[in-house]
Amino acid sequence: MTISAMPTNELEDFPEPDVVDHRMIGTRLRPPASAAMIGKSIAAGVAAGLPEVLAEALAHAAANQQQLRSALRAPKVQRFGSEEFTYIEFDVLAWRIVPSPDNIRFEGEHARGTIGMPRFGAVDGQPLLTFEMDTAEAMIDAMGPPINDMAENNPHVPSIQDRGIETPGWLSFLELTTGDVGTVIRLESTDGFGRTVGVHKGLGITFKDAAWNLRPGARRAANLHRDLVEWSNSDLVTDEQARMVRCSIMPNARVIIGYSAARPFDRARRRFVAHLHMAPPMNFSTATTLNAKANAAVDNLYERGLLPAPDGMTADDVRDILDGTVRDHELLDDEVAVLACGALNPHPNKREARAVNDAITDLTGTKPKLEERTQLAAEVALRGFPSDKRLTTLRAALERSWRWAPLRGVVFTGQDPLDLLSEAIRELVQAGDTAGPAIAELVTLASYHLVGGRTQLLTRSEFGRGNNTEPQQILRRLAKSDAGLRQLCQIILDGRADRDPQELPEETEPRDRRFRSASILTPKRLRELAEMSEEGISHDSPEDLFAAAIADFADKLDDLHAAAEEVAKVVDHADVPLVDTLGFESTTVKATLQEVVDMVSEWRSSKRRAARMRPDLDDSEASR
Repeated sequence: MTISAMPTNELEDFPEPDVVDHRMIGTRLRPPASAAMIGKSIAAGVAAGLPEVLAEALAHAAANQQQLRSALRAPKVQRFGSEEFTYIEFDVLAWRIVPSPDNIRFEGEHARGTIGMPRFGAVDGQPLLTFEMDTAEAMIDAMGPPINDMAENNPHVPSIQDRGIETPGWLSFLELTTGDVGTVIRLESTDGFGRTVGVHKGLGITFKDAAWNLRPGARRAANLHRDLVEWSNSDLVTDEQARMVRCSIMPNARVIIGYSAARPFDRARRRFVAHLHMAPPMNFSTATTLNAKANAAVDNLYERGLLPAPDGMTADDVRDILDGTVRDHELLDDEVAVLACGALNPHPNKREARAVNDAITDLTGTKPKLEERTQLAAEVALRGFPSDKRLTTLRAALERSWRWAPLRGVVFTGQDPLDLLSEAIRELVQAGDTAGPAIAELVTLASYHLVGGRTQLLTRSEFGRGNNTEPQQILRRLAKSDAGLRQLCQIILDGRADRDPQELPEETEPRDRRFRSASILTPKRLRELAEMSEEGISHDSPEDLFAAAIADFADKLDDLHAAAEEVAKVVDHADVPLVDTLGFESTTVKATLQEVVDMVSEWRSSKRRAARMRPDLDDSEASR
């Protein structure tokens, strides 16, 4: 009998191949446990080393109390980088899990202060996260957009409703506190935000339900549990009821019940989640990936005592500013940029560079390239900008500005730009071509405004093409004359006052005001000023000479191609190209062209070899 010949009611008895029979998942559900059974599970949790309040939360979250107690008797351990986590595996009721309010996808929003929620805290010595907001309504409103976005745009959500959760996630204890509702303890979706949103959607519940309405002992929670158990072994259920059973649990969830790390649990958990998602790499946004790496690097520098702390600040202050935890501070945006450049963009042969490299390698399993530290520093410096297409352009320009060697490891002093200018000019007179610390700080402050100001004056260039000089070359040239340093100082003053950058009139000292006769700077005029600053220099750097030679070669190649086309255009009286009838034979020309082709091929091979060798070269520099 063919399927088309089957009666309609028989067809309905056979679910679609990609829809799991709800009874397969339903076998894992047990009726609501008695108080005595819950008590036994709490005692088992306490015996395993958990505080009673966490053991109680664990017992109420279990779909099967016997399975939970068995798991508590044989916990497992897994190491991620330098952290070690103790966990148990058991089936967890889906309405006892809340979508994480501090998810890795929010890194960019956290860094820019646009998420509207704080970061997790932690209870000393316990695997317990804390999260506090003024009201439950504020928390619900803040969680709404990311949950809705996940539900509407994640292609796995419909699959979860058809098949249930097939890949177990990690869960952590979370203490939610609001001023109007008080404190509750739930499990949060450490690495399963989308899976949790999917099963909640299948169950027809909200974040508010999981956090407060379906609390242990509540009548609504008990009724939901009993209904699911009733439907779990029945073939007389509606599609909605079957879907709810499939979405009722997270099978074999991994719940963290202990940890060993040099950092508090909230930071250990944040780094742990980055491990899960970046080794192997996942398709998160560039801002999210860079912020996760930068935060890991800042933590590593802090723990090794290598985080620079300017006068009046502690290492804790610097860490909280650089990782985006604290945004209400007294530093100006350009000062944060100097702090970020100094911390995350150190010289390759410094301990600080090894600490940053180790943190990135620990997360991704891949040795970072030299310029990756500059990218992290630029991302941290630009956290005041929205994560949009313009940010990519700004980040590329700023990180290339900071590749100039004197800016690596720049020291932040917080001096007034005019005082800094006086020291920089003194360094220029005394040290000549060697850029001192005041020059480095002044240039770094200015670079922030040259990239992120009202007019972007520094842009990334394709090396050797056109007249768009690389940003670090422009900065280097401006820093070689007192006129250039004064212009950079004026750019800082204008940027802080939210003015268009002015070209400092000749023989005029920088001032925090608008000059009546001053012109507004343009990228072209800035390059001209940079070239004028370097007029006294008798030679270009080898890199500059190489770029000029490549550009000249490309121009001559275009001329050669145009000349060849002219040869092909010459025709006889019948409009037949003469090269087709007369041809052209020259062993000299052919040999020369072949020699050029061979040279270009060798150059391309050299470039590929250099790219492959770059991580090794960085390591060898760092070991000196």
